[in-house]
Amino acid sequence: MEQQKAAQIISENLKTLFAYSMSKLYDKEQAEDLTNDIVCEILKSVHRLQNEEAFYGFMWKIAENTFRKRIRKTKPQFVDFDDTYVGTYWITPEEEYIKTEEMNLLRRELSLLSKQYREVTVSYYIHGKSCSDIALEFDISLEMVKYYLFKTRKLLKEGFSMTREFGEKSYNPGTFRMDFWGGRNSYFELFSRKLPGNIVLFAYDTPVTLQELSVELGVSAVYLEEEIDILMKHDIIRKIGEKYQTNIIIFTDAYEKMLAEKIRPIYEAYVERFHAELIGLLPKLTAFTFQDNDYDDNRLKWTFANLFIKLALSRFDERMQKQLGEYPVLSNGSTGFVFGYDNDYVHHHFNGIYGHCQNKAGSAYFSVTNYRIIEKCQNWHPHMWDASIEAMCDAVLGAPADETNEMLIQLIEDGFLSGKGGRLIANFPVFTEDVLAQIEALAEPLIEEVCSCMQEICDTATKTLKDYVPRALQSKCAQLACIHHQMDAMAFIIETMVKRKQLIVPDEKVNLCIYGVQK
Repeated sequence: MEQQKAAQIISENLKTLFAYSMSKLYDKEQAEDLTNDIVCEILKSVHRLQNEEAFYGFMWKIAENTFRKRIRKTKPQFVDFDDTYVGTYWITPEEEYIKTEEMNLLRRELSLLSKQYREVTVSYYIHGKSCSDIALEFDISLEMVKYYLFKTRKLLKEGFSMTREFGEKSYNPGTFRMDFWGGRNSYFELFSRKLPGNIVLFAYDTPVTLQELSVELGVSAVYLEEEIDILMKHDIIRKIGEKYQTNIIIFTDAYEKMLAEKIRPIYEAYVERFHAELIGLLPKLTAFTFQDNDYDDNRLKWTFANLFIKLALSRFDERMQKQLGEYPVLSNGSTGFVFGYDNDYVHHHFNGIYGHCQNKAGSAYFSVTNYRIIEKCQNWHPHMWDASIEAMCDAVLGAPADETNEMLIQLIEDGFLSGKGGRLIANFPVFTEDVLAQIEALAEPLIEEVCSCMQEICDTATKTLKDYVPRALQSKCAQLACIHHQMDAMAFIIETMVKRKQLIVPDEKVNLCIYGVQK
């Protein structure tokens, strides 16, 4: 290996080498000297290294040997004794270091053992229990206890001879974000911390052992086991022999970027036809009687563009369920899909879609689509779900204000509702079911155009996704690609219309993509 290449890698890892020296000597000046000695020794010997991939193991072995040499050179401190001194045993600095390192190695290797091996080993060697007592305690056979002890000795021996390096995720955790589609979501809490998400990321492409997970994440196996058990309980992780693999699809950044290039020509062609047909329908649409049918053309285009796209989403989703089958049953008893992303939602187009929010009486409902492109003027996020639904539906019906509703004032202040003569008014279009049905019949060709756009995008996504998921998850690709990308098709149409200035995003707060229905 060339010295120049080695010097570059050393430069990138200089802080890590200094941290190693500090952990051994606890003195800044001595640590700087040791780091300098390590660097010199590496550069002096690097020409003997044939395989560049082995550089890091080579580097840490030299660091270890250089430290040991330094310890040997350290002069022992002498103490004067009087005539009563009869002798003692002195532990040299090198012996003390070796003893400490051996104990650290033992602790390291014990921390990597899976539960059954670790518990039996600790019971036998640390707690001093007999094999028969251990067999009774853990309800296993005596032969199994002996097997665990035999296998553990072999694993420890192998581990002592290895130079283990923690993986990148031990100091630079990846980003995992969960998503859900279905009846009842109780899964977000599983990923409120970094560790479960990084287990899922590392075990995604290929099955991994508990030991491999432990080394990659820099976390002892004893702490990982509980996390894995929880993830397995919810079918997020599955066990294959002695290994674990992620059991949900992850829409990776690489996949999303590849797909974006493939589908752009599809939706851009549909947008031209969509906008032309929408303009042609506007005079007929405004002839219907509904609340706020006197908006300006831009606001009306927003209302009906979103309405027709939402109707297309409902229709397409229903067709896909019939074609691809019902959603699978989840661990919480509901049906749907849990899936995720290896990025911070950077490819998302929505701040939430609330498709059919109906009151308890079943007399009204409303729909909200929070496109990210309009977040400066609309962003409906209910803090108290049931109270918010009732207040919004009361406004859809023009009902008297329920002064006991805890969300009423907040929704009025946020501009979603207003009041007049003791009654609530919805600050968005409201249709009767009959009028909405007539509008849907009038826009039938346009709605079908959007469904066709969704179909093309989802077909392309299904084919592409299969190249980015493990083989065991490929059977889920069609359903999940449709779920994820039928919604994206909505955003692609809206965003392209905004980009072409066919739709204008106002600077003030306006409820562009909310509508209510009286039943």
